Amino acid sequence: MWTTRNIHPNVKLLIGISLTCTLALGGFARHGSGAEPTIVRVGYGGIAGYQLPLWVVREAGISRKYGIEVEPLLIAGGALNMQALVAGSIQMSQNSASSAIQGAVRGAPIVIIAALENKMPFQIVARAEIKDPQQLKGKRIGILRFGGSNDTGVQWALKAWKIDPRQVTMLQTGPTAARIIALERGHIDATILSYPDIYTVRKLGMNILADIGDFSSYPNTCLMVTRSLPEKQRTLVKNLLRSYIEAIHYIRTNREGSIRILTKYLKVNDHEAVEATYDFFSRRMERLPRTDPEGIKNILKEMGAPQKTPAIFLIRVC
Repeated sequence: MWTTRNIHPNVKLLIGISLTCTLALGGFARHGSGAEPTIVRVGYGGIAGYQLPLWVVREAGISRKYGIEVEPLLIAGGALNMQALVAGSIQMSQNSASSAIQGAVRGAPIVIIAALENKMPFQIVARAEIKDPQQLKGKRIGILRFGGSNDTGVQWALKAWKIDPRQVTMLQTGPTAARIIALERGHIDATILSYPDIYTVRKLGMNILADIGDFSSYPNTCLMVTRSLPEKQRTLVKNLLRSYIEAIHYIRTNREGSIRILTKYLKVNDHEAVEATYDFFSRRMERLPRTDPEGIKNILKEMGAPQKTPAIFLIRVC
């Protein structure tokens, strides 16, 4: 059974800070009178282009039209986000569906209310001398960790290329920066990356071997809440979704504004890298953020729980 006793110390600190301004229903805070906007704390797991919808909701002031002030909180890792969500120190998380499903399977009262992107946002990149996937046989592929989405993406690619996983060596090489250095120095021959890092390594002469999003469905950027929230605060949840739908429209139609917001959060000085990041992700955002059940099935297979029904992890509020 999932309990708050399992919470990481960093999340406990966040909980302690937020408890001073938490209301009884759903953990929402207000500044001053009832006319002030409702504060909704939204956790997210990392600095990457697929976080753009949350940043746009905040920076473009979209949620304020619905009486909501969104506070993005960077909490490293999906597991910590789920712990913070269950504890009530955040009210929503923008994260990979796998985080929610892993928590829910273990008893956490978490449901997915929307998917902003139903494809893995990764590509497999290789050293300059490797121009064809078949050249990976006998080579080393660096990933973040075994069992994560990096690992899954590489396995999908190997299957599509009809390469036996035993014909390559998979190495846990660490986070993105460490993998790029390992690729440059020849410690690994290929790895899996997202933008803006793909743009960076292409400038170094590396080759793109595949876009993992072409292989299968995988709800990468989702919105998740505790199961009780739509029951107690349905109007609020609907307005959050409306804010995100408007944010996606903003992203798809306002290139200049979106790039400006990306630049602020990515903290990347290379304007071309930011533009490439926008171009990649703006095309992948769902106009209507519905979760693809096939993607949920893929995650359940990955977790060894294919017998479970995707619908039990999803809830529609609009």
